[in-house]
Amino acid sequence: MKKFLIICCVIFCGALLLFVPEKNYQQEISDKILRFHVVANSNSMEDQRLKLMVRDRIGEFLQEPLSLCRSLKDSEETVKALLPQIQAVAGEYVESLGYDYPIRVYLKNGYFPEKTYGDMTFPRGYYDALTVHIGSGCGRNWWCVLFPNLCFTDAVTAKVPEESAQLLKDELQEDTYDALFQGEKVQLRFKFGEILQDLFMNFG
Repeated sequence: MKKFLIICCVIFCGALLLFVPEKNYQQEISDKILRFHVVANSNSMEDQRLKLMVRDRIGEFLQEPLSLCRSLKDSEETVKALLPQIQAVAGEYVESLGYDYPIRVYLKNGYFPEKTYGDMTFPRGYYDALTVHIGSGCGRNWWCVLFPNLCFTDAVTAKVPEESAQLLKDELQEDTYDALFQGEKVQLRFKFGEILQDLFMNFG
């Protein structure tokens, strides 16, 4: 009876997976993008507002040097070289606004949950990211893709810049790029894998 139930579940899940992309796209995507995260001191309205102001100031500072980058390697090397300046720019800006929060800036590879940005959904996994912590860094974070620059230019429609989206499209396999717009289906495959594993453990 147990084996029969397992077989039925496998067949059912397998049938559903016919409608889900087969490939794990996260690795290919992470090899082509650099994320940008700004973490607020707290979740107070004031600190959250400051977070967005710091985001804008750093974005303004990085706009010109990153505009010359045509690959992830170029962008990471540029950001790494500019880390001291980024920290100084952010720190001086925060201080000019009357805050004494310390600023920590670093470039590292870290784990991030699935996130939807505009009409693109980036699967959970490890990504390289420029991360800025304001003060205690205990508040909600804001994020976007720094390279290629997918940060919104239109906050109303929440659409990423077409030129940057095209750059990302050129860097990725066609099915991988398409998967960015099918986030729920991509993650569904992972969920089914977890379900099957649990079934075999429970009925084995």
